Amino acid sequence: ENPDLPSVPELPARGPGADMIGRALALLARVAPDFAGETTTQGWRLAGRTTDAGTRVMRRASSWFGQDCDAASEGYAGADAVKVAVTGPWTLCAQVELGNGHRILSDRGAIADVLAAYPVMVRALVADFQRRWPDARTVVQLDEPSIAAVVGAGVATPSGLDYYRGVPAEQVRDGLRSAVAAARDVEARTVLHCCAVPAPLPLLRAVGGDALSLDLSAQHVDGRGGQDEAQLGELLEAGGGLVAGVVGWGSAAATVTAAMGASRVIDLSHRLGLPLDRVAPSVAVSTPCGLAGATPDGARDVTRCVSEVAAILRREVVPA
Repeated sequence: ENPDLPSVPELPARGPGADMIGRALALLARVAPDFAGETTTQGWRLAGRTTDAGTRVMRRASSWFGQDCDAASEGYAGADAVKVAVTGPWTLCAQVELGNGHRILSDRGAIADVLAAYPVMVRALVADFQRRWPDARTVVQLDEPSIAAVVGAGVATPSGLDYYRGVPAEQVRDGLRSAVAAARDVEARTVLHCCAVPAPLPLLRAVGGDALSLDLSAQHVDGRGGQDEAQLGELLEAGGGLVAGVVGWGSAAATVTAAMGASRVIDLSHRLGLPLDRVAPSVAVSTPCGLAGATPDGARDVTRCVSEVAAILRREVVPA
């Protein structure tokens, strides 16, 4: 259903450990057992294990990921590239609790431990993919939905009455740079995904990934997109990649047609003053975020719509 860039999917409806946070903790625990997690009524916290991969839910998460990769190895044989998405380090710091109930974000030492272990995990993950698909390029998508809140002091404390102090943008940038550099060292490409509107584009661009994946479906009342279009223009003029999230799903899917999705890309190129034939080679189209909660039929409908958007854009660039 996604032949241009097949991906090892996250299937969170299976339960804890199949979600984005649980999977990322399981991958981290493979290289740094201290990061084994366990579930709480609020989500996830570190389990405090130091000698093994930790809890039953961590072993289940690791098993599910292995099963998914085994199935994908069969189905994606001969692919030019295979993508895997993993929660980024700053969203983990914002979402995962320490044993005291506070988020990792509250502890400088814990943050440093995450940032030290994360590049090791990236290298191990890419090595696994390269063994499975020796002739394919590995693409690692770092999912950072919480990064704007991390920088902007928008992550609430357990009481809900206060917020954790914002992390300096330079520190956030450097932490992500280390992850991107780790992927690049083993010849993988990286996509930085942030579904916040607006996303912190100067920071994300400074990280140096191969592409940014952004929500371009939101519209201001004046018709302009919700992202910083000056930054988008600079990104595209510099040859950076953009994964444009232009096709919604759920209640929005019924009102978004392929023509409307394509027009969002075309209108953006016009507002930026960049010809579509110049922009198109650097742009892919997608949904603004994942499809967690979508029915199988709904997911197929959205995927089909995204493919139709891409076909319309190709026709616009090279008229029939």
